[in-house]
Amino acid sequence: MNNVIYTKVSVFRNVKDYKFVPKLENAKKEEIVNKLAEVLKDFSLIDLTKTSEQIKEYISSMQISTKSNLIFLNQKNNLAVTLFDGEHITITSYTENFSDSIFKNVKEVVDLISNKISLSFSDNYGYLMSDLTKIGSAVKIESAIDLNAIKQLEKTEQVKNNISKLGYSLIETKDKNIFKLSTVCNLGFSESEVISEFEKVLKQLEDLEIESAKMLDVENHDEYLDSALRSLAVLKNSHLMAYDELKIHLSNLRLGVNLGLVDVKLTSLNALQRLVKNVEYLSKSEAIDLSNKVKSILKGE
Repeated sequence: MNNVIYTKVSVFRNVKDYKFVPKLENAKKEEIVNKLAEVLKDFSLIDLTKTSEQIKEYISSMQISTKSNLIFLNQKNNLAVTLFDGEHITITSYTENFSDSIFKNVKEVVDLISNKISLSFSDNYGYLMSDLTKIGSAVKIESAIDLNAIKQLEKTEQVKNNISKLGYSLIETKDKNIFKLSTVCNLGFSESEVISEFEKVLKQLEDLEIESAKMLDVENHDEYLDSALRSLAVLKNSHLMAYDELKIHLSNLRLGVNLGLVDVKLTSLNALQRLVKNVEYLSKSEAIDLSNKVKSILKGE
């Protein structure tokens, strides 16, 4: 999937016989931490108030934004277990693009925890949550996808409405042409069914983006070819690069790849995407550094 930038799966759980997070005493929180420490032998317990900026950036790169300061982290498998961020436990698996293994990785951790710790569960409703939208299998999936062509055809609202009718949310982000597709409610569905249905919708959305790109290309082939080639040339030869500029050229490249106008590997597109930050101002040295990183990635082609 060329247009899918990342996918994140989060599974939420609460420990049986413990109050929900808003009412949970510190002593009880410590008990839960100790229970998990006995189970998660391959994870490191991270206190975000005391850890390095490198670890904080890594957690941020997994698209994890948390009000909690405690996270069990397994960097080898891109897995994190966040504590007391809404629910007692949030198990998150992250991958670039989309991978069938993403749910396998997170499920192994879920099973590991559930085999050792009793969790809040109802035969009628599934896993019990403080957030009612999570009740059931308590799984949330989110993918970021570039919808440049759909946006140019001014079909964004129509697509959002259709996605909503299927039970999903599609929200535009601050990054140029990047949207987030996510589950809304999964009551009555198993974890595997949630994953399977989400993958189908994501694939349909990317297929629609590619078809939309072809429609644009019929009328404006030379313009899109020129745009893709110019963006590739700028990225390969610039000396000063800003994040907003990088976003524009990267979106042009993805569209060019979809139309077969330029040959850039998916791994390179994703590596470039990882450089993007929502920062308006860069010093000259930072702009030079960003430009050099971009050129280094494309040189590896």
